[in-house]
Amino acid sequence: MQVTLIQNAAGRVVAANLAALDARLMNEEPADLIVLPEVFAIRGNDGDLREAAEPLNGRQVTWLADTARRHKAWVLGGSILERAGERIFNTTVLVDRSGKVAATYRKMHLFEAVLESGVIVRERDVYEAGDHPVMAGIEGWSCGLSICYDVRFPELYRVYAKRGASLLLIPSNFTQNTGKCHWETLVRARAIENQCFVVAPNQCGINSATGVASYGHSLIVGPWGDVLAEGGPEETTLRATLDKAEVERVRARVPALKHRRSMLES
Repeated sequence: MQVTLIQNAAGRVVAANLAALDARLMNEEPADLIVLPEVFAIRGNDGDLREAAEPLNGRQVTWLADTARRHKAWVLGGSILERAGERIFNTTVLVDRSGKVAATYRKMHLFEAVLESGVIVRERDVYEAGDHPVMAGIEGWSCGLSICYDVRFPELYRVYAKRGASLLLIPSNFTQNTGKCHWETLVRARAIENQCFVVAPNQCGINSATGVASYGHSLIVGPWGDVLAEGGPEETTLRATLDKAEVERVRARVPALKHRRSMLES
């Protein structure tokens, strides 16, 4: 599978962000899967996010579908702000090559932290949490879906591994302060302990409405924990070819998934 990862720095205007992504994708090489970060189309304050929330048939999902058809690729919209009645969810949307929505996943774990600056980031002020894991099939690959803060909860990814996942997708908007300490360690750990490929696109740059910086340093990691591609602090594009046979080789080399004790299952 040929994967293209886009690391962007979204601003407060959805239309402008989507236009910038169109321009970047225009000259990209063909890919089987294009992956975008969490909230790829909008960063702002809580009011901006609420205003941008829309149903799954809104302009952001329409753009994802159009992009998939134009590039003849699967597209993972890292997350959109999904409005469902009075509720808002942080939702990953996966569309196939024809532009059809193949899967959606509502972020289960909502981030909360007091940053060094004293700024409090608390996603539950805007979002409600999803309540179940979601797997998706991408042309023979079994994929586990997740978003950002989920990466701190290894039990979610063990569920995916037990259900046969060979690829874990972790679109993110990891902050600068936590990212420099934890990001690579967490992403590589999820790959190593589940012996899966991990594709983790992250936002970069500063949120102009809040002043909170995103870390960037997007990652594509192999099932041995090896870093196949890594971004820096600026907008960038990463590419990698994933070979499912490598998952099988790693699991045969160290069959750790078979050695888990039954007393730990509950």
